[in-house]
Amino acid sequence: MKTSNWYLGATLLLAALPARAQFELLVVNGGTSTPVTNLGLYSFGNISSGATVAQQFQIVNTANLSATLTKLSVSGSGFTLSGGPKLPLALNPQSSVNFVVAFQSSILGGANASLLADGLSVFLTATVVPGLTYQVQTGSGNLALGSTPVDFGSLQVGQTASRIFLVSNATQQALGIPAISVIASDFSLSGSNPSGTSLQPGKQATFTVQFQPSAAGTRAGTLNIGTSSYYLTGTGTAIPTAKPQVSVTLSQPQSAQQGSVAVNFASPAPAAGSGTLTLRFQPSVAGASDSSVAFVSGGQSAAFSYEAGDVVATFGSQRSASFQTGTTAGTITFTAQIGDASSQQSVTIAPAMVGFTATQASRSAASVQVQVTGFDNTRSAGQLSFQFYDNGGNVVAPGAISADATSAFTQYFAGSAGGNFLLNAVFPVTGDTSVITYFEVTFTNSAGKSTTSRTSFQ
Repeated sequence: MKTSNWYLGATLLLAALPARAQFELLVVNGGTSTPVTNLGLYSFGNISSGATVAQQFQIVNTANLSATLTKLSVSGSGFTLSGGPKLPLALNPQSSVNFVVAFQSSILGGANASLLADGLSVFLTATVVPGLTYQVQTGSGNLALGSTPVDFGSLQVGQTASRIFLVSNATQQALGIPAISVIASDFSLSGSNPSGTSLQPGKQATFTVQFQPSAAGTRAGTLNIGTSSYYLTGTGTAIPTAKPQVSVTLSQPQSAQQGSVAVNFASPAPAAGSGTLTLRFQPSVAGASDSSVAFVSGGQSAAFSYEAGDVVATFGSQRSASFQTGTTAGTITFTAQIGDASSQQSVTIAPAMVGFTATQASRSAASVQVQVTGFDNTRSAGQLSFQFYDNGGNVVAPGAISADATSAFTQYFAGSAGGNFLLNAVFPVTGDTSVITYFEVTFTNSAGKSTTSRTSFQ
């Protein structure tokens, strides 16, 4: 008998299982989110008849993969869903979406509802009891507290606005006012707090909530009354920046002068602040620099400050900053900067003839020596003319002595940080040097000729 061998084969098909959504429900109070872990049960607690209580919830995708939320609903008398997302909604890992469930009923007793989402089922409960009603005063009348946030409007950072809240007892029995508190640093209770007091039938109590934004943008808070939470909102706006105006005082827009700069405000500063005044120099002489064009206090910047209501800034204890025009022709530009606001004013120092700050002379038995300290803001001095006089004011022979110092001045100014110079000239004399009593020197530059005062020999 012939034996046959049979082989059984199997084809295995592997496929990835679809990612399973893993959503978690959290309760949001102020900036804190707490998972709903009480066996899928959340209680709104005791709610006063006719009062509206809103609770914010959050659904988080706790899976490691993106998941799509396809279902979100609340069913039950007195419970409503608001602020829910448009479905379907794809949520990345650890992403979340918020929504609000509100409850309001005038029927005394227990109430319940089902909150359903993908993979989530939570039983909501509330108990309606005879109780107090809560309202907030507005420009259009008193509004009942509910799921809509109480809006405090827009305020500058640091300013304060208040709203008055009303607690009313419309029942036939005295009722205790539950604990009242506010969560969020930008919102706070102000004045008396009626928490823990007894409110008689038909009576009313009040309390005040204050809003003081600490930063620009939307600010949020929570008002807690007993087990109920009500949302507070407001907007902080940036403090307007004071608009600086630069004012330069300079009697003569020339080299070797001192002036002052003030920072004024067209209207009183809205708040205290500070800024910086900078000085920038653009020389008209190519390649030149001049470190003496600076503030008297040193450098090319000066800090200033001001208080709310000021119309002029202060530099330390002074209402202006002094500066020097240096010894080089060009344009000095002052810029006051406060945040994004700035102002500029420029002063042009025009090219000028050579200026003098000191002259002196000495003599010996065989020579005379002349020294001239001055400045040339054009850095173009060249031709010199020396003239000597006797005691009677007569020109000493041989008369004017000319010299071309163009090369020497060019070499000197190439390495200088300004237009200052010291000229030292020595002249050998044949004869009696005591006859020479005075001297003058005439300098020529691109702006013209200038002559020193007549100076006597020592």
